[in-house]
Amino acid sequence: MSDIHYERHLQLIRIVSGGTGSMAVSTMVEIQDTISKIIQYEREPLTKLEQDKAGLQRKNTAWSEIDSSLESLQAKLEALKSESTFLGKTVSSTDTGVATASASVDSIQATYQIDVQQLAQVAKITSSGSLGLSEASYAVLQSSEEINASGGASVTVNPNVSFASGSAAIGLDLDKTVVSGSFSINDIEISVTGSDTIYTILSKINSSSAGVTATFDEDTDKIVLTSTTGGSGESITLDDDTSGFLDAMKLTATNGNPAQDFTDGEDAGLYRALDETVLTQGTNAVQDGYFMINNITFKVDVDQDSLQSILNRINNSSAGVTAYLDDVTGKLTLSSKTTGEDIYLQNDTSNFLKKLQLMDRSADLDGTTGKAHYQGTQAQVMVNGELLYRDGNTFTLGGTSITVNTLGDATISVNQDEEKAVSAVRDFVNQFNNSMTLIDTNLRSTLKNDRTLMNLKREMQRKFFSDVSNSGTFRSLGQVGISFVSTGGYGLGRLKFTQADFREALRSKSEDVMKLFADDTDDDGIYDDGGIANIAKTYLDHYTKSTDGVFTSKVDSNSKRATYYDKRIEKEQEKLDKREKDLLAEFQKLNSAISSMESQVQSIQAFSASMSAITASYLQSR
Repeated sequence: MSDIHYERHLQLIRIVSGGTGSMAVSTMVEIQDTISKIIQYEREPLTKLEQDKAGLQRKNTAWSEIDSSLESLQAKLEALKSESTFLGKTVSSTDTGVATASASVDSIQATYQIDVQQLAQVAKITSSGSLGLSEASYAVLQSSEEINASGGASVTVNPNVSFASGSAAIGLDLDKTVVSGSFSINDIEISVTGSDTIYTILSKINSSSAGVTATFDEDTDKIVLTSTTGGSGESITLDDDTSGFLDAMKLTATNGNPAQDFTDGEDAGLYRALDETVLTQGTNAVQDGYFMINNITFKVDVDQDSLQSILNRINNSSAGVTAYLDDVTGKLTLSSKTTGEDIYLQNDTSNFLKKLQLMDRSADLDGTTGKAHYQGTQAQVMVNGELLYRDGNTFTLGGTSITVNTLGDATISVNQDEEKAVSAVRDFVNQFNNSMTLIDTNLRSTLKNDRTLMNLKREMQRKFFSDVSNSGTFRSLGQVGISFVSTGGYGLGRLKFTQADFREALRSKSEDVMKLFADDTDDDGIYDDGGIANIAKTYLDHYTKSTDGVFTSKVDSNSKRATYYDKRIEKEQEKLDKREKDLLAEFQKLNSAISSMESQVQSIQAFSASMSAITASYLQSR
């Protein structure tokens, strides 16, 4: 008999004997209490499985936290591989209105005393007067006659009286009835009700998206509809009138079509064919031919080209100029796209340049007939006592880009950006110490004596504190103010950052400090050829890679084991549930048997008592 079953039988005896060994019926509470104790004892294997699974989960949490911490450390190391971290510069200007500047890692540390004497300007020539081009006209549709005219009668209309209450007596006398309904203008529906007036309907039209402005001319008693945009493509279309409003306003003919009193819009002269404008009229009339701007040839076809189409071709060409018409003055301007660049005009067989008044102006530096030369101006800037000439207002001095904005004086200062480097190194040191503390904590608890973690800690110390070869003069962190401090215990190391020592190294040899962390020995512009940051980051990649990294493998392995434990736990729980059910049935059956036995004992005891009484009576009678 197993120990478990032996214990169960002892419990059964104790239950039925009430702890005295005598037979007694137990209560259900006593039975359930005993079963619970037996199940609790037999549950130990299941409890062990659950504890093992919980241990795996704690390990996975620990590995994930270490992984996250080291990924943060890698991010700090990445910053130490950037030129801008160690070689970056700060730049300032005493007067940003006069001059501004931006520095790069290639900028030299310097101070520039700047006196802006002249700004660079583009070459520019503008027509001496307006070209006289017509403006765009608008499409207009108006009532074909006075809206209250009926059979020759004429009564002044009051546009503020509603259609429902109007009569000759109160000033609204229409020979057509207006009822509730709607009509459309350019496919936009306008609703009409009996309470509307002429003015409220006009207001609805004006606030709609029909693209039409509606007015009432009280002098002529006519409605006037005008397109909001000029040009030949504009139209006014009236349709679907169920209210009778359009008919009453004399805006439709008797056959229901739009009234004949309609004027088409016309394009502005800028967009019309040249032969339809004043440019092909009078002196130097534009004709078919060619012209050149900065040695780029442009063709003119007066039947096909508009002024705007030619301007577009100029602006999109490689001539390096911008041409535009001022809508207010009507003058055309031609300007170079780049300051300091000149404009050359010639070979104008089309008279296009002459008609636009761009040839033979006072600013023309070329006295040759049929040619023109307009010059831009260079910037003149005194820098530290030396006068410099530049084609543009932005130029480079010692690797620093300087932009002059107006005449005046300013001082530009370019300095080493120490704070960026100090901040990056401080962040690295803090994160390294945080990661090592986390590793140490887990080696003392959840991942106690884990070989993988112990190897990681040992290699991290070696990677960061061993000498590294590079093309600079520094070989170890200790030479730039980053020292290794032992904290005892596991021998876990911490980094100590001495800013004063680091700043001194940075000021004297910033490039060598950079090379200590990341080098570029193959001169490809990428600092990935050695240095502590590259070596350490590459080593940590082996652990933190999301696909086949050590930490990922650890977590995956533990997760698989946890899944295996889940299945075993489920089976063990099913066995315990069945065991508990069977025990309850056994106890209930035993309790029933004991109850029956007690009843039989009581019957025997009663019979025995009866026999004793009979015997006693018999003996007395003798």
